Amino acid sequence: MRNKYLAAVGTTALLLALLLTLLQLPGCGSNGGTQTGTLQVALTDAPTPTFSDVVITINEVRAVPAGMENRADHDPGLPLIVRFTTPLQVHVLDFHFLQQFLGEAVIPAGRYNQIRLILAQNVPGQAPVNYVIPAGSTTQTPIDLTTPSGQQSGVKIVGQFTVTAGAINAVVIDFNPDTAIVTTGNGKFNLKPTGIRINQVASLTSNFGSISGTIRSSGFTTWSSATVSVAPRATGVPTGSIAAGTVFSNFSSPSVWKAPFEAFVPPTNSTLFPVNVSYRVFVSAGSKFQIYSSPLITNVSQGVTTQVPPNGIAPLTLAP
Repeated sequence: MRNKYLAAVGTTALLLALLLTLLQLPGCGSNGGTQTGTLQVALTDAPTPTFSDVVITINEVRAVPAGMENRADHDPGLPLIVRFTTPLQVHVLDFHFLQQFLGEAVIPAGRYNQIRLILAQNVPGQAPVNYVIPAGSTTQTPIDLTTPSGQQSGVKIVGQFTVTAGAINAVVIDFNPDTAIVTTGNGKFNLKPTGIRINQVASLTSNFGSISGTIRSSGFTTWSSATVSVAPRATGVPTGSIAAGTVFSNFSSPSVWKAPFEAFVPPTNSTLFPVNVSYRVFVSAGSKFQIYSSPLITNVSQGVTTQVPPNGIAPLTLAP
């Protein structure tokens, strides 16, 4: 990890260690009669063999309430999470199993359907501020990462999350370079917002592990999106979801609609819990399918990805 990020991550981790019981914290209350909660936003990444560096430079972060998806990026109805006086340059690949804390704000409670990243602009003739370096590059020369509308209407990252009134709420932007960056075939690279996910988590912390898998149906049974949630299982531990997010399907041969997911959760022996916990993964893909419930997952470790047992597949079964 680059030295210039170590201090920031360490400070953030120390701050967030004080917020481990965030869902029980008393209110951000109301603002002129409007119920409000605090939203914290962070960014993490998945490992990739494709790139040795991926850099984005962020001017602003905004949350988009449900029903306002078509509003312009500076519309007053879109709560501003943070505006950077000096644009924040993020080396995305530095943050596997860590989070780059982007900012927090007190915003109206309710359901949200997007996070927007307003990016700085690459200027022709100048070194790019959004770029990639392919793995194996002998020159390590940055190549422009094209971000359509990223400077005007923002990179629109789709995913449902809820801001609960009187609580500190947290979401993590899960940037997987292999799904978020598309090679055009002529040596150019484009950012694909639908390849980036939003995960709502219980807290932001650098000490997470993850649970991963692939949701899939077979026999040409179509589905467009699914909600993935992870709940702890142990005596004396609340069973509510500790991580949740929405994923979108893609068709692949032969006859399979599928989508990968990765949920960041505390290790099973985390001090967040009074006892060691196990986890179950739940997947809901609409009334056409039964709700999937995974076998117990008992061995999530810090900094390690654990697949959904027994084979990393979360199958969707048609409802009776």
